[in-house]
Amino acid sequence: MDQDSFRHFYEKTVPTLRAYVLQRCARVELADDILQEAFLRFLKSAPASLTEAQMRSYLYRTSENLIVDRWHDIQREQGIAASHAMNAVNAPAPEVINAMERAFSQLDSKQQTLVWLAYVEGFDHKEIAAAANVGIKSVRVLLFRAKQKLLGILKDMGIHPENQ
Repeated sequence: MDQDSFRHFYEKTVPTLRAYVLQRCARVELADDILQEAFLRFLKSAPASLTEAQMRSYLYRTSENLIVDRWHDIQREQGIAASHAMNAVNAPAPEVINAMERAFSQLDSKQQTLVWLAYVEGFDHKEIAAAANVGIKSVRVLLFRAKQKLLGILKDMGIHPENQ
């Protein structure tokens, strides 16, 4: 990949990838470190024959692995779990954000990844399978379960999304 192609790919990919990483790790400095490391690994190791969708999947999978590694490091060092935060440009009301953050944080890591890739990034099932390292045939079922769990959590919180 030449420098101009990489620059274009980077500028197109980094805003949503950064939002995802920031949402998952909740600290700007840590998110930026993970992004930098993910792109370095991409430049060192990604095969040149990848399509743009495959390159994005590679970066999401690498970022997720780095997040998990850092998460374990933080838990070992501090003995506490990192909190989740959403960084949205056009954010809804603070109470809606807080409710969604609380509900989203109750999903397990794999469910969070699947929901984010499908509904925030708009990945198709093939892209989600590659990025989340699951079988393409499993994506539909796993997404359905994650969405049902999220809806159940919201209902338990007194929020009924279908009525809003």
